[in-house]
Amino acid sequence: MAEVTIPHAEQVRVANLPFKLPLRLCEIINGFKWAMHSKKQSAVMIIDGRSGMGKTTLSSQVGLYIDPDFNLENIYFTPDKFLEGLSKAKKGETLVFDEAMLLSSRAALSQINRMIVIAMSMIRSKNLLIIFNVNSVFDLDRNLALSRADLLLHCYGDSLTDKGKFLAFFKGGDGQDRIKQLYIYGKKYYSYSHPKSNFNARFSSYFTVDDDEYEAKKQIGVTAFLTGQKSGRASRFKVQRNRLLNMMRDKDNLTLEALSDLLLKEDVDISISQLGKICQEVKYDDETTNQSKEETTNF
Repeated sequence: MAEVTIPHAEQVRVANLPFKLPLRLCEIINGFKWAMHSKKQSAVMIIDGRSGMGKTTLSSQVGLYIDPDFNLENIYFTPDKFLEGLSKAKKGETLVFDEAMLLSSRAALSQINRMIVIAMSMIRSKNLLIIFNVNSVFDLDRNLALSRADLLLHCYGDSLTDKGKFLAFFKGGDGQDRIKQLYIYGKKYYSYSHPKSNFNARFSSYFTVDDDEYEAKKQIGVTAFLTGQKSGRASRFKVQRNRLLNMMRDKDNLTLEALSDLLLKEDVDISISQLGKICQEVKYDDETTNQSKEETTNF
């Protein structure tokens, strides 16, 4: 990764953080920070590993290292809340999607992967760092793993009580894209042994957000997600998808053709005519809702 210049004030801030990230990881994150603020780019990280290996701890440290305003409000536990947060995010922010407690059920993974496809289309002009905390990179949407992830950190331990270690995979100076190679060669047996990681390191146990508040928010999110799965979540996800597509079109003043082309780049095939119907339905629903509110107010 090319050397980057970080402003002195920012160097002082991170030097005074109550935790220390491994030097090689800091070099990569500094590159992300520089790209976000100087080159108007977004970056995507995946942090995976079984429950209890410190994924949330590490992602919260990275979040605060990147974004001085990072807090519990930047951590999301359900796909709909994450997409809502993404639509409102400001440039330079870090958002964490924490899937750890959803146990990677097939239904949950299907919804998470749909969310990821939409998210990848939304972040292009946002200049954000997006972190996905998941049980395994091999469960994720192929497009994210092969084309969009800039860094994979695999948290692991030799026992239930041994944690605080990770393997780092990324496209290095030798031209090898180790995330792509890992996904292709390791998916059959969920193996992280080939290719060899770019480096491995330890991280501290310092948790950057209040632990009790985190647990409470997580439980609310998990309960809402599981309840939603039992009560027709798919139809609500479709409504939310439609609203987000309409929001993308209005925000960037896109034609239907341009929106369709943008989605196709992310392997989302929605025809121009279907997009037209979606946008019309959303506007009709909004007009109907506003009219109902006016009638209620007048009454």
